[in-house]
Amino acid sequence: MPSSVWKGLVGIGLFALAHAAFSAAQHRSYMRLTEKENETLPIDIVIQTLLAFLLTCYGLVHMAGEFKDMDATSELKTKTFETLRNHPSFYLFNHRGRVLFHPAEAESTPAAQPVSSSLKLRKLEPSWR
Repeated sequence: MPSSVWKGLVGIGLFALAHAAFSAAQHRSYMRLTEKENETLPIDIVIQTLLAFLLTCYGLVHMAGEFKDMDATSELKTKTFETLRNHPSFYLFNHRGRVLFHPAEAESTPAAQPVSSSLKLRKLEPSWR
C-alpha cells in the first residue's frame, strides 16, 4: 500500500496543477479585456506548471511500487524446466478419470456403451424461441 506521504505529494502536485491552469485561464481573460492578444504567459505560471508536473510525476512513480526488471532472464531464474511452458489458464481438470478408468467390458463393445449422465449431449435451443 502506498505511503500517505506519496499520496499527499500527488495531491499537492495535482492541486498546484489545477491552480496553474486557473491562473493561466485568468491571465488569458485579462489579456482579452486589455486587448493584448500576443503576450505569452508570465514566467511564474510556467514555472509553477512545470514544478507541479514534476512533483506529481515523482509522487506517482513512488506510489506505483516496485518495478520489475526488463531483463527476461531475471524472472526465468526461479522457474524450473517443467514450468517454463506452463499456461495456468488452460488447466482443465473435469476430464480426468473419464478416459483412463473405463470398465473392462466397455472397451470391447464401444457401440453398446451407454453414455454416462455427465457426458450426455444437450441440444442447444435458439434464444429467440
